[in-house]
Amino acid sequence: MDAGGQSPKETWLRLLLIDAGFPRPRTQIRLSHDGFAAFIDMGWDDAMIGVDYDGERHLTDRRRYVHDIGRNEFIARRGWLNLHVVAEHSRAFIVHRVREAFTGRGWTPRLQSGS
Repeated sequence: MDAGGQSPKETWLRLLLIDAGFPRPRTQIRLSHDGFAAFIDMGWDDAMIGVDYDGERHLTDRRRYVHDIGRNEFIARRGWLNLHVVAEHSRAFIVHRVREAFTGRGWTPRLQSGS
């Protein structure tokens, strides 16, 4: 149980990652600097890898889209690699991208067999 999931899809994504054998991600990671703050849906602090689920409004709401551009740059400047997941991404694609992110950061996550 994790109260940090702010939508059913965030919970689905978190459970998918755990079921794939990744360490349990921390939810609602707050990054701040000079009075600006951004939250990453979930991620791993040591590796500085975040994962966000982008629902429909991230694509259809122009103000949200513009905000997200600045937010993503802010997160990157903090040294985080932040992956974005949308409904069309398959489980295998998501797991592959997260595994590649860990590898790119020099981490070898212990995945359960069969992942």
